[in-house]
Amino acid sequence: MKSKDLAKFLAESYGLQFLKPSTVSLADESEFCTIQTPSAIFSRFDGFKDTLTAHHHQAASDQVIFKLVTEGEIHIANRFGEISLPHGSLSLMPWHSQFEEVFTLPTSLYVIGCDRRLAEQVLPMTRQNGGYSTQLCAEDFHYLRTLIDHYVAQAAQVTPMMATVGSQMIVASLGEVLLNSETLTRSRKASKLRNVLAIKSYISQHLHDSQLTAQRIADHTRLSVNYMNRLLAEEGLSLMKLVWQLRLEESRRLLQKPLANNLQLAEIAWQCGFSSQSHFSQAFRRYFGMTPKEMRAQRPH
Repeated sequence: MKSKDLAKFLAESYGLQFLKPSTVSLADESEFCTIQTPSAIFSRFDGFKDTLTAHHHQAASDQVIFKLVTEGEIHIANRFGEISLPHGSLSLMPWHSQFEEVFTLPTSLYVIGCDRRLAEQVLPMTRQNGGYSTQLCAEDFHYLRTLIDHYVAQAAQVTPMMATVGSQMIVASLGEVLLNSETLTRSRKASKLRNVLAIKSYISQHLHDSQLTAQRIADHTRLSVNYMNRLLAEEGLSLMKLVWQLRLEESRRLLQKPLANNLQLAEIAWQCGFSSQSHFSQAFRRYFGMTPKEMRAQRPH
């Protein structure tokens, strides 16, 4: 494939272009091959060395690109920052209009472009930094490379249906590898913890509001009600169950606080968002196994 043909292929398939006139001349088919199915485009580049940027006239905005680096190294910079992809790394990059990809060494890699819907599970973790990568262990790298090598070698010899099924299976496998990588797992846990803390913080600041609703909490934290309930379900809670739990725990704190000894039960109920003292007393007894008066009586004097 000549360099001008390669430039056209990169533009049409991946929304990329050479930053400068290409010096690349792929002399024979062994240095470049591609397989296209309705689900994905698989391309293998051997000994590639050039600089690529976004092609502004052929933006592939609905596409994401997996890269498996089999030799060499790639340096990528976009508006989110910079990332290096050494030998043995797997990455997922959404298309960005501000983008530069530098091959610092003659580099061999697989590039797999697909519709973002096929990678929707891992996409949320790429948005903050404009992409995500992980370094594969030797065994996983060898397995993925062998799997893709075999697919590319055989795809043209099977029916289009089987080629499509095979490409979907590989894309799903790449997504699972990224989803279960140690770095991303830590990042996801940290993100969940931040969200849980944000939810609890907002509720704690508005316990007195008897009209506090799930939608109001969602609007403030910029999370959906369904997502918050899924997040809290891991702790055995629903969103509104958490609201009442925090209200009851705050009421217990007030009942046990010496400085709040002069507060009437009705006032404690109001401060903690209960509609009435009777509602407060009933809920308190169900949760703690005693009435508010009995709890207050246990406080050391």
